[in-house]
Amino acid sequence: MIKKPKVGTRPTALLSLVLAFALASTSLAQLPFQESFETEPGTTYNLTAFDDGGFDYLGRFAVPDTMNGARDDFVNGWDGGFGIHGQDHDGLTDSATQNITLNTINVDNYTNLVATIAFGALASEAAGFDNYEAADGDGIAIFATLDGGAATEIGRFSPPALGANGGDGAGDLYLDPDGDGVGTGAALSADLTDFAFPISGTGTSLDLSIALTSTGSFEPLALDNVRVTGELVPEPNAFLLSAFGIVGLLALRRRR
Repeated sequence: MIKKPKVGTRPTALLSLVLAFALASTSLAQLPFQESFETEPGTTYNLTAFDDGGFDYLGRFAVPDTMNGARDDFVNGWDGGFGIHGQDHDGLTDSATQNITLNTINVDNYTNLVATIAFGALASEAAGFDNYEAADGDGIAIFATLDGGAATEIGRFSPPALGANGGDGAGDLYLDPDGDGVGTGAALSADLTDFAFPISGTGTSLDLSIALTSTGSFEPLALDNVRVTGELVPEPNAFLLSAFGIVGLLALRRRR
């Protein structure tokens, strides 16, 4: 009698395949956090709100706010019915820089963290004046803190070296890749646009702080839809037990 050759996968090779599958299937990108400012501050985020009914304000507003002449430029790019607007902060407070803080974001068992935020700013009008001034510190900065450590700047928007209307160190706001106070990247506009900022390191708890600096009228800033994404790190025992269980079942079937 001619014996038919056995067709199958060796246990070692099979185990390698199963382990590879387990690792690949348990490290997919996840969304541990999202804040679209649909609720009042005080729970998942904090800010100090103020509004003079004109051009000095910071707060959570219904969007798009087309009935308000100070905020009606920002129509597109919002997520939901509310978002953050700010302008001329030192007109009503002692500080031109105001912070929106999002604290105690659970990032336990996540790696390769990224904060993605939608930002907007008003573009300078042609043959007019350049809106934002580097000398006044106008712009946006984003900071991340892991497990109560030191705050690390992960992103910044600054005016350019020369504005469209000839302003020295003034103009629209641009992504500032090296954080030197001179914007050279993509420009912000009245249409809110997503920007992604990688966060170095890992931990269990993440704090984000978004610093908005506006020193005058025609320097509005807007933001919405803060998201934190990462890759979920699998528990070693969980996927190993799963892998060996699959191998055991396959081996049992081969004996039958």
